[in-house]
Amino acid sequence: MDKQKVWSTGLAQLAIDFNISPERVQEGGVILTPPALNPGRRAYWDKMPFFEMATVGAATVIMADRSLWPALQEWSKDADEPHWLFEFPRMQKLAGILEPHGYALTQTFHHYLPSRDFCPAQAPEGLTLQWLEQEDIQRFYPNEAWPNALQSEENSARPDMLALLAMDGDRPAALAGVSADSPTVWQVGIDVLPEYQSRGLGSLLVEGLAYEVERRGAVPFYGTSLSNLHSQNIAWKCGFRPAWVGVSAKKTEV
Repeated sequence: MDKQKVWSTGLAQLAIDFNISPERVQEGGVILTPPALNPGRRAYWDKMPFFEMATVGAATVIMADRSLWPALQEWSKDADEPHWLFEFPRMQKLAGILEPHGYALTQTFHHYLPSRDFCPAQAPEGLTLQWLEQEDIQRFYPNEAWPNALQSEENSARPDMLALLAMDGDRPAALAGVSADSPTVWQVGIDVLPEYQSRGLGSLLVEGLAYEVERRGAVPFYGTSLSNLHSQNIAWKCGFRPAWVGVSAKKTEV
């Protein structure tokens, strides 16, 4: 694995998503950009975004409706470091900026990219592994049992491409799945049933799936919320490392 190429691909994806050039992100600072639905973006929704923000540390990119720009410029102008905009006191003020427009902040997500070579999956003692291609995954829809590994229903915009299922005899134990969130960057997710947790099964499936994603020419990435320490530990154990942190806004219900 060419680590530099992987991280360049991740940065290029972030730039597409946030309507900016990778070079401008690397310059650092707080950057405001207008919303756009650029080709090749990670297709989480089809409506024009109102507010999204991401930080890579030295740079924080805010893609926001222009009606927010004056307030956002005032809000961010005295931040000592761009990433400090994600600290709780700042986020409280940001929520106050969005509220009159009928929007609320979503949860904060950490995004991870590979930092080392992955290992192919080997079945642990007492379990078997099954590979599921895109057509095999169809039988899981509508999906409620595996909310992190697979989507709830078929989604042509970012389809579930591949999954790795651990079986205990004829009983499912855990499932890792990957969705093509963009043509080049695929997101890995994992669900382990309660009675099979704390055995290292989640890390085994995630790493094995990430290995196969890279073999097929895409970059695997892993996303998890700020408070989900168990999920973050899986990412680190498998060789993923933090790349950026993101937050967006959603329309509040009337």
